[in-house]
Amino acid sequence: MQSTETQDDIEILIVGAGSAGLTLAIDLARRGVAFRLIERGPAPFAGSRGKGLQPRTLEVFEQLGVIEGILEVSAPYPPIKNYGAAADGGALIVRAEPLGKPGEPFLESRMIPQWRTEALLRVRLAELGHEVEFGTEFLGLTETAGRVEARVAVGGSERSITCAWLVGTDGARSAVRKGLGIGYPGETGTFRMLIADLPIAHLSTDSWHRWPKAPGGQFALCPLAGTESFQLSAELTSDEEPNQSREALQSMIASRTGDASLIAGEPSWTSIYRVNFRLADAYRRGHAFIAGDAAHAHPPTGGQGLNTSVQDSFNLGWKLAAVLAGADEALLDSYETERRDIGAGVLKMSKGLLSAMTDKADMRRGRDTLQLDLNYRASPLTEEQRTMPGTVVAGDRAPDAKVSDAGGRMHRIFELIAHPGFTLLAIGGSKAVSAAFAPEVRVVEINRGPGSYLDTTGQLREHYGLEGACLLLIRPDGYIAIAADAGRDDLIHDWLRRWIEPARVAA
Repeated sequence: MQSTETQDDIEILIVGAGSAGLTLAIDLARRGVAFRLIERGPAPFAGSRGKGLQPRTLEVFEQLGVIEGILEVSAPYPPIKNYGAAADGGALIVRAEPLGKPGEPFLESRMIPQWRTEALLRVRLAELGHEVEFGTEFLGLTETAGRVEARVAVGGSERSITCAWLVGTDGARSAVRKGLGIGYPGETGTFRMLIADLPIAHLSTDSWHRWPKAPGGQFALCPLAGTESFQLSAELTSDEEPNQSREALQSMIASRTGDASLIAGEPSWTSIYRVNFRLADAYRRGHAFIAGDAAHAHPPTGGQGLNTSVQDSFNLGWKLAAVLAGADEALLDSYETERRDIGAGVLKMSKGLLSAMTDKADMRRGRDTLQLDLNYRASPLTEEQRTMPGTVVAGDRAPDAKVSDAGGRMHRIFELIAHPGFTLLAIGGSKAVSAAFAPEVRVVEINRGPGSYLDTTGQLREHYGLEGACLLLIRPDGYIAIAADAGRDDLIHDWLRRWIEPARVAA
């Protein structure tokens, strides 16, 4: 290794350019925060380990400006065709029904290979004037006087990058997590499988083909939306390393399906996967954080890993930006409080789904996989102050709804909150709303007389379960921070002073 070269200071260094790192980078870029995004690999990940996007993640991607591209190349999950599972020994077809409710614009999961999701995120990042620094390996870090010095290797040379905050989104084997000394307890399961992306001739793309009782272990061929490939998933019942050549995969397909007409093409990616269930002891050490797979390892059942990772980053991005703008660092403590609890709950759920799949060959999914009902009600940031709270309360995800402007044109609530700051929904009431809120807050008045939006469809009242006039402060990540009765601007001011504006109050 050659001599160390010191780089200029930056505000944030993101280590790892998978879905979590790219999401955080886009969120920071749209806020004008200076950062660098480094990735050890010389090129983007080429596989489809995570192939499903849940409705809540689609909502996040809508805010980040990538939803049109995602919807264009993705598709709803196909029905699952379980061969040999029907009572007569034939195929049993399981169709997933949409599980969404009013106020949820995306009613079902979408299938899209992970490599394509990340490619679209990189395009969006480039539109915002940034790019991934591939071939840059994180080596270690030290923290002194509130600054983090990261050592990285680039082309045989060791360099130093100094930053205010460092975020490790570098996967389950995270070098950042290890460098911080954060434990990663859990268990390694006995279930192993071979995964491969490859074209297969003479196989329909209208179903996810599964052979739950195949000789040698469960076997599946899932068409990857928007591509000519299938994802092969084969249970491995021994610890031997299987041959992953095209010829070996062809032989496996024939033996496990019993269909010699299926012809395998050259695989673009293969991997041996052993199920892990792990949750990091902490998500933060000083001025460094971990997110995504660096913080939690999930089995693939239920499509939770990538989605939980994206939402980790969406939770952290606005908080980092706020602290850099002068908010108290205590705001950042809520990242671990909120997201580690979510990670634990999702891990328990996906573990149960794996047991159902391995023990009963049951691939059915419930609403809990959509991640729309996850909430931060127990967060220190959350305050429910209304005398009549209704069904959607502080800490919950803010639902979508259509309202009309004075000219009769319809607008979605999600369009009105699709900006990097907070949104105050002032719904009903006659007292004038304060004009002295922080510049981070966009005030949207509804049903408050001339010039305000109108709930002409009744969707707002229905989707939010409103019982009376109120003020709802929506966080930048789409959750309700504080809910107060109409006219209680003071409670909104108090929340903002406590969490977002301490520097201004001190002045």
